[in-house]
Amino acid sequence: MPTKSGVIGMLAAALGRRRNESLEDLVELKFGVRIDLPGTKLDDFHITQMGEKLNANLSHRVYLSDAIFLVGLESGDFNFLQIIADALANPKFCIFLGRKSCPPTLPLVLGLQGKDLESALRGEEWLVPDWRKKSLFRFKKEIPLRIVIESLEGSAAKKDVPVSFSPMRREYRYRRMKEAPAKIVTDEFLPVLTEHDPMVELK
Repeated sequence: MPTKSGVIGMLAAALGRRRNESLEDLVELKFGVRIDLPGTKLDDFHITQMGEKLNANLSHRVYLSDAIFLVGLESGDFNFLQIIADALANPKFCIFLGRKSCPPTLPLVLGLQGKDLESALRGEEWLVPDWRKKSLFRFKKEIPLRIVIESLEGSAAKKDVPVSFSPMRREYRYRRMKEAPAKIVTDEFLPVLTEHDPMVELK
């Protein structure tokens, strides 16, 4: 699932902050994720020719393909959330998911809500497109969507809170997380998909 450091990196880029600038206000945001579609891991191997005098360089990368996540941020300062939303709509620097070849899918902001983080994540519509839902319910009647929220009472810890993104001194600290009750989606409201006939216009 998305890390807090990754999301804060996107926010800092959208706000136009340099890598050595302070992140204190951004790390104070309470962070939560709902996993709408977990995706699959994609292994990718690269062979880079380094020149006639050097050996070829073999690198191994792992990508997460076909995943859908809902990320929520909570703050006591509603105006700050509005500034972030405006920045994501008009970013100062390029924002991407780990690599520049992986831009995020629009829209980046689904809206601002006057709710606590868990309620907002639970109340938002399932983000999986209608054409995909039917295949997901082929062998099941309901699907639980995991919700993981930053919490001082959490039993799990993750070292993904950025203290500094400076290339000279990258530094991270831990945060605690808890698993909230999952949002359950069912096949009750599956869309009725009609057959598409590409030849109908020629009749």
